[in-house]
Amino acid sequence: MYVTDQINSSESEGAFNEFVEEQLENLVDAILTEGDLENFGERGSDILVEMDDIVAPTFVYGDEGESVGGSGGGGPGSGGGKIRFNVPFQYLMERVARSLKLPHLIKQGQGKIKEVSYEFKTFAPSGIVLDKKRTFKRALRTSIGMKVYAPQEERYEFQFMRRDRRFKVPERVEKPRFKAVVFYMGDISYSTYGERLRLEKRLVNFIQNWIDYNYGAKNVDHRFFVHDAEAYEVQAEQFYQVGNSGGTHAAPVYQLIHRIATNEYDPASTNFYGFYFGDGELFDDDAKEIVKILEEHLRPIFNRVGVVEVKPGRLSLLNRQIATQFYRDSIIRFGELNDKLETIEIIKKLFAEH
Repeated sequence: MYVTDQINSSESEGAFNEFVEEQLENLVDAILTEGDLENFGERGSDILVEMDDIVAPTFVYGDEGESVGGSGGGGPGSGGGKIRFNVPFQYLMERVARSLKLPHLIKQGQGKIKEVSYEFKTFAPSGIVLDKKRTFKRALRTSIGMKVYAPQEERYEFQFMRRDRRFKVPERVEKPRFKAVVFYMGDISYSTYGERLRLEKRLVNFIQNWIDYNYGAKNVDHRFFVHDAEAYEVQAEQFYQVGNSGGTHAAPVYQLIHRIATNEYDPASTNFYGFYFGDGELFDDDAKEIVKILEEHLRPIFNRVGVVEVKPGRLSLLNRQIATQFYRDSIIRFGELNDKLETIEIIKKLFAEH
């Protein structure tokens, strides 16, 4: 067989790839069954996966010089050391989205800003990136036409001609770019601390990654707001710090994000998301005021508003009040988060289709 371009693939490489796939499945399973979201790392960064090193099998020889298998490694991942590799953020999020059956977020607005990218959508006889599949098909037709490849006549010669080569050619593509703004609201009064904040931080991390995955990190503004008796904007790292005031008045933080959404952005072309985290222990008139703000101001312009009571107690009433007006609503979502194992169910409540 005459070949000018040869592609080699070994069985060992295939076995390793299968093992990596298995490790990724285990990682996704840990996320889905245990709510183990720590593996996401920093926002939008690749995921670091660690596993046991691979030990190649050794061979010994018998008395007659016959080669027999030795007691080498038991396959990929059975070694004594550790190996690490990065999994692209997009790749992991695609797997998680499929497993959770989460729909892609709806993008509203005109998408007037264009995002330019280059995709391999055309093919040419010259270039840099060889399209191996198309080249092989053309070479096969050439070999059949030249009658050097004729299995029925037991001729199996296969030739690659220079004219058979096909290369991937990048093509400029303009796509509409959609803007998204995410408002995170948190109760930092003395009633919110410890495990509540840890559960909250884990969930916020997933929300950031999920919305970045849908819109592209460069197209999303993540803004953080807290309240005790008053409401104000903070940096992301301050979002999880407990305040010094014992009072809790949550309605002002909803009013604040509404003012910012309408004064600093164009509601007609911006996709707004809002997520509130707290223990839900509010005065009755405060909870009723929040329901009014949701109905009159936020629901008409927001794609999604989620209210999560984190480890609520017997005095928690915010979600009960919201349920009277927005039970099974497509935009206003609410739920309780009591421990890490409930994280995935909360994610489904916030983002899955009703």
